[in-house]
Formats: sequence, C-alpha cells, structure tokens
Amino acid sequence: MMRAMFLAIGLTLGVFPHAAAAEIVFESARLRAVLGDDAVWRSLADKTAGHEFLAAGQRLPCTVVRVADATCVASQARREGDRLTIQFAGCDTRLVYAVETAPDWITFRLAEIAGTRPTHVTLLQLPVALAARGGSRLNAAWDDRYAVCLRGLNLQSQGVFGRRKDHTRLSVITQDAPGPKLEGAGAALIASPTADLKPILQRLAVAHDLPRNDDGQVASRDLPIARQSYWFLNFGERDTDRVLDYCRRTGIRQVMMDSSSWCSSVGHFTFNLQRYPDGADSLRRTIDRLHAEGILAGMHTFASKVSKRDAYVTPVPSRGFWVDMTAQLAAAIPADATAIRTESDLSQWPGSPVCRQKVWEGHVSKHQEVIIDDEIIRYESVGPEGKWDAFLGCQRGAWGTQSAAHEAAAECRHYAVDGCINGYILDQESPLFQETTSRLAEVFNACGFDMVYFDGSEDVDRRRFDYYSANAHATAMRKFTKRPLIHQGGGFHHGVWHSFTRNNTVDQYPGTYLAYLHAGGTIDRWPTCKDHIDRSVRGMLACEAEMTPGELGWFGIGPKSGRYDGLQFDEIEYLMCKSLAYNAPISLQTSFSRLEAHPLTPDILAIIRTYEELRLASTVPQSVRDKLAQTGQDFVLLPDRLRGPQSEDRFVAVTPLEAVAGTHDVRSFVGAFCGGAVASLWHYSGKDGKLVVEAPSVSAYDLQGQPVEITRSDGRLLIPVDQRRILLHFPETPVETAQRVLRDARLELRQPAVIWLQAEDYQQQVGDMVKGRDAEVREPDALGDVVLCRGPIDRTGTTPCYAEYRVAVPHQGRWTLWARVRYPTGGDMSFGVVLPGEPVTLTGRQVLGNCGMNDAQWHWTGQGGGVTTVPPGAPITFDLPAGNFVFRIYPREGSHRASGNPRLDCLCLAEDPDYRPNDDAARRALTKSR
Repeated sequence: MMRAMFLAIGLTLGVFPHAAAAEIVFESARLRAVLGDDAVWRSLADKTAGHEFLAAGQRLPCTVVRVADATCVASQARREGDRLTIQFAGCDTRLVYAVETAPDWITFRLAEIAGTRPTHVTLLQLPVALAARGGSRLNAAWDDRYAVCLRGLNLQSQGVFGRRKDHTRLSVITQDAPGPKLEGAGAALIASPTADLKPILQRLAVAHDLPRNDDGQVASRDLPIARQSYWFLNFGERDTDRVLDYCRRTGIRQVMMDSSSWCSSVGHFTFNLQRYPDGADSLRRTIDRLHAEGILAGMHTFASKVSKRDAYVTPVPSRGFWVDMTAQLAAAIPADATAIRTESDLSQWPGSPVCRQKVWEGHVSKHQEVIIDDEIIRYESVGPEGKWDAFLGCQRGAWGTQSAAHEAAAECRHYAVDGCINGYILDQESPLFQETTSRLAEVFNACGFDMVYFDGSEDVDRRRFDYYSANAHATAMRKFTKRPLIHQGGGFHHGVWHSFTRNNTVDQYPGTYLAYLHAGGTIDRWPTCKDHIDRSVRGMLACEAEMTPGELGWFGIGPKSGRYDGLQFDEIEYLMCKSLAYNAPISLQTSFSRLEAHPLTPDILAIIRTYEELRLASTVPQSVRDKLAQTGQDFVLLPDRLRGPQSEDRFVAVTPLEAVAGTHDVRSFVGAFCGGAVASLWHYSGKDGKLVVEAPSVSAYDLQGQPVEITRSDGRLLIPVDQRRILLHFPETPVETAQRVLRDARLELRQPAVIWLQAEDYQQQVGDMVKGRDAEVREPDALGDVVLCRGPIDRTGTTPCYAEYRVAVPHQGRWTLWARVRYPTGGDMSFGVVLPGEPVTLTGRQVLGNCGMNDAQWHWTGQGGGVTTVPPGAPITFDLPAGNFVFRIYPREGSHRASGNPRLDCLCLAEDPDYRPNDDAARRALTKSR
C-alpha cells in the first residue's frame, strides 16, 4: 500500500566543502535519496548494499522551469508534511509535489503551482554514475549489476536520457500546452539490482494504471511471442493458402496484414471488399484459418491520421484535424478563382521556394493544399516572388469538396499532411480522434487479431510530440480487449514502454532511401544492402539497451530493380547470422508478385527457415553467436555431412570474389575449412548454365545438404550454376587456389528464349476490349494496332471484358511477362492479367502496369506500385510447363472512354529474368514474324 513517506531533515556538515546545507531525505525499503535544501542532490544510495549511485562531483538542481522564455533552476527545497516545495532562482514560481513511497519506488507528483505559471517543467532530474546502457524510452541507466530508473507516472510525463562521458543524466519533463496541464505530471524514482528492475516496473505499471500489455503477470516483451519473426504482406481471403505456404517454407509463425489489404479507407476503417468480400466475416474467417495452423495474425493500421478519400474529409472536411498553419483571405473570392491572395506571410507554407523545410514526406505536392470554410483547394505554388502572400494555380473543390465563394478575412487552414497514406493528421484533442480509435478497436476486437502495428504514429502535433505520439498508441490500445497482444508501431516513446512488445522497423531496402530522395532529400553515399542491415542491427541493439526486444526488419525480398540486383544469398545469410547472433526476430515486408518474380526466392526461404529453426532451438553456443555478430563479416552455414557430428561450429567465415569466370553475374564467397576451402556459388539472377573449371576434386551440395551432380568433359569439371545456392568443397585445397580456380573458370550459359506477341493477335475478345480501329483510335507510334477498352471500366473484373492470348512455351521454366502500353492521361493506370480458372480480382499479382512516372508516353511495363514508380516496375513471372500458355488481359483503370483509356500495343514473354524489352528489339522481332 502506498504511504506518505517520511522526510527526515538533519544538518550535515562537511559533505560539500563549499557549503553546509540541511538535508531532505527520501527513503523506501530499497533506496535512500538525499536532497539539499538548496535543491541540489546529495546522495542516491542502495540501502542494502550501501552502493552510491549519484555521479561524483555533479551538482545538479533537482528541477528546472521555463518561464517567459527564461530558464530558471531550482534554488530552494523544503518540506511541509508529505509535500515538497521547490523555489527557483530568477522567478517567483513555486512547485509543490506530493511525495509518496512504496517498497520499490518513490514518486513525485506535481500537485500545485504558485506564482508565475511555467510553460515547461523538468519535473525531476538527477545525475547517476551508471553509463553503460540505457535510453529515454526506458529512461534508465544500467549495467550488469545495478539500474537506476526515472519513470513518468503518466503520458504527460516524458523521460529524457542524457548520456555523458562518465555518467548519465535522467530527467522527466512535461509542458502546459497543448493537451494536459502541468498538474498531475510526475515521476517515479527506482534504484535496484538490474535483475529486479523489470518486475518492479511491471508492479509500477499496475499501481499507476500505466498503458501496459501483459498476460496478467509478465509483460508481452518478455513472452516468447516477442522474439518470433513475422511476415508483412498485402493479401486477401482467397490468398490464405499462399500465406500458409510461405509460413511453412520459412518456419515463421506470425503474419501482419498491410492496412490496404483489409481496409479501404483509414478513418472509418471500412473493409476492402475486393480482398474480403464479406467484410468482417471474411476477415474473421481468414484469421481463424491462420490460428488453426498456429499462426498469429497482425493488423497493420494507422491511429493518428485519416485518408483524404475518407468520408471524414469528403465531401465536407471535418474540423477534427491538426491545423499547423493559418492565413487570412485578403478579399472575397469567387468559386472559380485560381489565384488566392491573403493578408498573411505564406513563405513557410509547402510549395514556397523560400520555405526552410525541404523534405516533405511523399513529395511536397501532397502538402500543397489549403482549406477555406468547407472547401479543400490544391495550389501549384506560392507567390509572387518577394511578397509570398498568394496561392497560385489553384485547383478548386479538391477531394470531392464543393468549390464555393469565400468572404474576405475567411480563415485559410493548412491541415498537417501525412504523405505516406496521403491523409490528414488528427487533432487528438478533438472528438474525432476518439471516434476513429473506437472504430479501429471495434474491428480489431471483432476479428480476433493478435498483433497491431500503429504505423506513422510519429505523425502528430509537433508542439507536444512525445505526448501525442504515445497517446496515439495508448488511446487505441486501451480500447483493444485482447491481452497479451503484440504491440508495435512508429513512435515508440517513454509513455508506452510498458505496452510495447518489440521495436526497430525500418522500411525495406532500397525503397526507404528512394522514398527519401523522392521527398526532396539527398544521399551522399548510397548504402549497400549490408549497410542497411548494419543500420538495423544498431537500432536493434539500441532497443535491447531499453530492455525491449529489437527486430531486424522490415526486410524486403524482391528481384532486380533499378540499380539493385535483387536480394542475394549472401545478403539474406548476413541478415540471418545477425538474427541468430542476437536472438533478434526478423520481419519480411514484400508481396507475392515480388516473391514470385525473384528466381532466388526458393533458396532464400530455405535459408531463412534453417536459421530460424537454429535460433528458436537455442542450440548454437554463445561463443559461436559472438563470432556471427561481427560487423561486415560474411559466413556460410555448412551442411551436416561436411562438418561432421562432433563439430559445434558449423559456420565458416568467407570473403567475396569480385568476379567468377570474369563476370560479377556469378557470385561466390570463399573461406578456409578443415585444410581445404568451401565456396558458395550462384547466378545472381538465376540464369542456367555451367561453370567449367580445372580442379582435381570438387564436391557440391545444395542447401538441404544433398549432393549436386558435377560432370566431367575433356578433363574439366562442369559445375551447375543457376538459381540455387550451391556450396562447393575443395578438399586439401588452399583458399587462394580455390579462388584462382573460380576466377579462371569459363561460364557457359544456355541461351534463353524471348517470345513476342502483337496485342491485336488475340485468340478471342470478350466485351468492350477491342482493337483500336474498332474504337476509332489511331496510335501512330504503336508497333501495330492497339487493344483497349472502348467504354467504362469495371475495376473489379466482374463484367466480362478481356482479350485472350495463347503462346507456345518451348520448355519448362520461370517466364516473365512484359507489355508495351501508353496511358493518354498519364499517371498510374493499368491493365489486369488473369489466367483461366483464376478468380478475377484485378488486384495483387493480377495487376499489369501501374507505373506512374510515364509522362503519357509509350513504355514497357511489368507491375508498378503507383504514382512514384518508374517503368518498367517489377517483373510479372509465371512458372510454366512446356506447351500452351493461355492468359487474359483485362482493362483495370482508365478514364472510362476510348480517348483516355490505356492502350496495349504488344507483349513479350522472356525466359531470362534479366531481360528488359525495348522498342527496337520488338520492332525487329515483330517485323520478322510478319
């Protein structure tokens, strides 16, 4: 039971040579803290062991306030019963704390304020001698023996961790606005053996009803679920079998559903009926199927924002969004005005050439909007130069709002924008925030989710960032009924430390860096995939310093795209070695289309499964795990038949060869093993061939440890090179010799086939999918007659409308489909590609096109990701047997009339995963076929 603590005051001479001061003593069963009447800390000691925690030589006032832009430090402290009163030098402010104790902590809660009211308060701060580990989310400094922790007593109390050279400054701060006032904010002081800290913090969370997440006794972060890996996928009910298959192939037992897969509109959280036709019932059935296979289901969502397409925005925008800038109309404007002048300085609005902010999430164009009354107006720029008081190039009635006239002096509001989902950030003091989080909880609770990821919860009112970011989590979590659950998200802050299960997600490579460039950022040195992994490892270790599990994710699996060769075997093994070394779960963010387009996917998944099983079995000795933790060092895992039954260390350090057989297309990493050498070997894009080498003896093994046949011709060995990760063993061969053998080898690749099709050469046509001449459409730059939809487009594919094609595939393999298309209106338009017998959804892997950066020109396309995708996007692949391949092309997006609907000119089916068609090759091939 909490009790009023005893405050003992005694006069102690000689503690500080420069002064004699009265002591105020705070005691719990574990801890003795001494504050001088000059408000400076004197001691912080463990009562049982007599260990002093206070940093030597640090005279730190216990409290600081900001009053009228002046910082004032505490100068006097006195007690009045169970109240502690602090006065400050330079102002008349007095803070009165209610002080209470429990066996394991002492709490200081701000009860009263007298004199000038401060805007910001450092409620409590102290310097501690511990400096090995810690962070502001936990707000503790600790080493292997002891920990000192200063915890906020509620969300309005934020921990601040200040690492110094030889000590740590722990603080808890608060502010008066916006949001909760200063009164009620507080801090709990804890000092204990490190092993006792987490159980103490669990009891503190219960005692003060802090946002928490446990099984009744143990916090979710300390349960086995916290260290299990997960998939992050976009899928629907009909994709459940594919999800289960990928879980089996990797040994991963958690799956998180991307927001757009289950939700069609963030805010009202309406269901995506294309993916889940029966809404909540479909979603519940899908989760039940996952549960039946022992797989936990996660919801990826957004709690701090609302999509611009949501009914809270259109046709009448709610007033429940965070207004981060305002202006005032200079004069009345009509409903069709395209230049809008204000009485205000717009120089710092998005789109202004002189705006100090240069990086805008999702691109600055998403932020160039102003709301006047109930109308949203897009603008192209801010001007005129030097005055910066007008919105220019205005597009009226944006997002389905009504263009209208507005009176002089009308307020011009800028709603803070999240460029990720292109939505508006909520004002958390508005009823709208409670309404949206209640709806979100309704879906979560009804459908049986086990996990939540609140994405973008750092997108909040910056005037009180830590509070609102934590509150975005805590408000929704209090409405979720399941406990324990896996709680993650953007914006991991001090206030939700008790609730978070794990942390450390970074958007996948290389997409996170491309998005930063698109937002206006610059990168001096382009990071490699392993640089990205090392960055993730550093973040994971920072989480562990906060006594919270850190993951290595989100990690992408995908084929060659742009300058990136696609995920390679050495990169995934580097990641998995770090996962094993630190017992850190991984998370895989990808799509079915990217997985299936990458020829290396099968063995990538096999590597993941092998390492996951080793990690979860906890059988790898710590000494081996320490070796695997080395930054920058690659390892390969030996098959059992190579390493022998007595060897505990099954990992060999390897280094890359710059070239194999004179090319970087074949990859190899070589290392010493048992007096000989081992080398990994594969073709980076899965091409099929032979490596001709001169070596006395080489054996080869696949990932399962099964022998791979090596043939001999003219005294030379022929080693298979393809999409598999093969491990070569050179017995009694020095590493340098094995490297030379591989460098001097000769590569013989089988010539892959390329098949061309004119769009007009379909086998049958159904509905409004017709040749250009039948729709009176002429395209002079097409290679033949085009195919298009001549009328409205049914994006669901329910209305039969397609062109069916038949291609003779010469032999079994993985084939890639490309199309030459043009979108007269530009933007991210698309077709659909469907195989006979498949349910027609025109979503996911059935999308053909959708590369938005095309300037309305002819271009070759696979599958893009929207407006920011540069053609050709990702390959669309099919594993095909020899024989006839039949597929159908549907219209999917367009202007709903022949003049603006997308055009399809020709198709290319390529066996080579690296092959990218071009107009010259298509023209030559199609001319020859005629």
